[in-house]
Amino acid sequence: MPITKKSGRQEVIAATADFVYSDLVSGTYAAAVDLPGGAIVVGGHLAITTLFNSATTDQFSIGDKVGAASAGNTTYAAQSADITAVGAVPIVPTGKKSTEASTVGVVWTGAGTAPSAGAGRLTVLYIVDGRAAFTQG
Repeated sequence: MPITKKSGRQEVIAATADFVYSDLVSGTYAAAVDLPGGAIVVGGHLAITTLFNSATTDQFSIGDKVGAASAGNTTYAAQSADITAVGAVPIVPTGKKSTEASTVGVVWTGAGTAPSAGAGRLTVLYIVDGRAAFTQG
């Protein structure tokens, strides 16, 4: 039996959220990008644009939160190594599809004196299952 081809196509959707050190509380999930039900994250990254300057360490994880659930805060990137240079932590796609609306956000963990500087941008690339913007074929 041959594979049934589908003519529906959609572009990958990009959503971004900028944040600064004062937007974050160490160890607390900070929602940044809202996703619709049926969304599948296919890529993205957390770019550090201004170094965080906590006294000891600054680390991030990237995860999602569905409804009132608090689990899953490391869905797309576990707590990274210390960020000691401006750069990016990639989102690792999992193929997970949420049936209801969700958010993707970050958890920052800093040790020592609280930072007085730091900024970043979370970029999430996703598709929505069953959505078609145009057809081909």
